[in-house]
Amino acid sequence: MDHDAARARRIDRLRLELIDERIWVEDDGERTDLLVAELDYARHPHAHENVASRYGAIVMTKEPQAKQMGDANLLDIAGAKLDIVRLLADGRSSFVVRTVGRPDRLVCFDRTREYESSAVHLATGADALVVQRLARGWLRFTTSHSVATWDGIQWSAKVLSSRLAERVQLAIPEADPVLLANLLEVSAHWLGAGRIGATIVWNPAGDARDLGHIGLATAVDVPPLDMNIRSHFAAVLNALSQFDRAALVDATGCIATVGAHLWSSEASRREIPALRGTRHTSAVRFSADARGSVVFVVSSSGTLSVFHGGQRIDAG
Repeated sequence: MDHDAARARRIDRLRLELIDERIWVEDDGERTDLLVAELDYARHPHAHENVASRYGAIVMTKEPQAKQMGDANLLDIAGAKLDIVRLLADGRSSFVVRTVGRPDRLVCFDRTREYESSAVHLATGADALVVQRLARGWLRFTTSHSVATWDGIQWSAKVLSSRLAERVQLAIPEADPVLLANLLEVSAHWLGAGRIGATIVWNPAGDARDLGHIGLATAVDVPPLDMNIRSHFAAVLNALSQFDRAALVDATGCIATVGAHLWSSEASRREIPALRGTRHTSAVRFSADARGSVVFVVSSSGTLSVFHGGQRIDAG
């Protein structure tokens, strides 16, 4: 069997795998053909001196508008072979752009798109499918609905934080929708993407320290970080990767305290059974005692749970 035939069979197997794992079940013809080809290349990229580089591709159904791509330069590939152009696409600031019915191109951004949150904004803003081979050989596939990751063994998938926000808002209608969306984005696409276990306590009605059941003996004051300002998200990520216990968010979205201890009453310990591990158990019991609080818990595996009123909100 020659190389092209083997690759075609491999792509056919990948197509079935995506369906079986419910990663991509849409049968939309040419766009799916382009997508599967790019996912296959990301899994089996060109290796130089036994090292496989990062890679990135953007798959679209129509020519992108300038405002959808942001500060970027779209380059015609001038007849160069696709496999050569792929060597220029690092999946951070440069990507192959494959558009149904249009010539392949290369896009170069003025800033990195390597982080999950950036890929999500790119996928939703341009209605695109974003394929990235990450540093450790993992694959990330981002759509306007979900993010899927292949770790070399299996696929895992999660819905976008914007969709989570719609579901959580139904359970907490009084919550500020913009701030809720930002907290969920940080939790899902920053902390979760980085596999950083963390707890965030939000008081939508005031200072989180006024909720009670919070121990501040081990807490640390930090310069106020505003969850309404996206440029502050990276600082929040780095802080929570280095402090245990909980970060406290007030009604305005300000984080000024990290490392706070959550404690629960004897009644909640008696009435609410243990849930998963210590972090989740303390969060659900605390939310029962500190009425009005919203607690976001990210596990070290990247999963997100939201607790309110002693219950885990079903966010799908």
